[in-house]
Amino acid sequence: MNGASDEGAEERERLNALSRRVAELEEQVAARDRTIELLRARDSLEEERQQMLAAVENCADFIGICSLDGRAIYCNPAGRRLIGYDLDADMRGFDVSQALTPEATRYFLQHIVPAIQATGRWEGELEFRHLVTGESFPTQYNAFMVKDQQTGQPLGIGAVTRDLRAARRAEEERRQLQDEVIRTQAAMLADLSTPLIPISDDVVVMPLIGTVDENRANQVLESLLAGVSARGAKVAILDITGVAAVDAAVAEGLLRAARAVRLLGAEVVLTGIRAEVAQALVGLGVDLGNIVTRGTLQSGIAFAMRRA
Repeated sequence: MNGASDEGAEERERLNALSRRVAELEEQVAARDRTIELLRARDSLEEERQQMLAAVENCADFIGICSLDGRAIYCNPAGRRLIGYDLDADMRGFDVSQALTPEATRYFLQHIVPAIQATGRWEGELEFRHLVTGESFPTQYNAFMVKDQQTGQPLGIGAVTRDLRAARRAEEERRQLQDEVIRTQAAMLADLSTPLIPISDDVVVMPLIGTVDENRANQVLESLLAGVSARGAKVAILDITGVAAVDAAVAEGLLRAARAVRLLGAEVVLTGIRAEVAQALVGLGVDLGNIVTRGTLQSGIAFAMRRA
């Protein structure tokens, strides 16, 4: 009995020893797996860091970080080129205010830094200057507080800065193009509003439609004089059938046009005077003087062809 009992105890002891050994091996395997995972995570983080660094280094915009007292910690190549700093020189400790105009430096210290400290970021335009040429130029400045990820304590100020000179040039070119389009359209509208139609070598007709104000009256005068002079016309017909209303300003404009055309050796024929227009002219006391008038455009053209 004692022998069998001893053998059972020894067997249990061996089983217990094997169990402990298995547990130790499992723990070693688990520890190894954790180590592998940590190494993989470290390699992944390092790969991401390298990718991020490559992106920052190759970014076309100025990306930089400075300390809270305004000393450079990092500046990418685009930033160095923008402000004229040597690409190979150590920039750590550089006073970033040297890359700002005096006015921008004051604004940075008095407004931007307090805003970043209060809200964590600031965005707006800021004037930079080139360290070599001294040229000042506008930028879009996006600054933010850089904090310790664990403690949340401020470490410095990061910024992404974009040179606005190309955008401003493009904006000016667009503005100039828009102004040119507006001028062209205005000229086209002026031509449409004061068309000069040749009837023969010696007769031209300008039909007027709508409202005639001072500006349009001046256009009528300019177009009429230019057309009569260029064509050597002897008779110019002004047809006001389509003019909505005739007031003193319109009448004065017609009289000025007639006098100016007469100085060129031509004659003005006024057509399309309706009954209400005639009453308005009489009521205004307008004296059309030596201007030939006809009731319709057709009769005016017939008269002009006989005179020419």
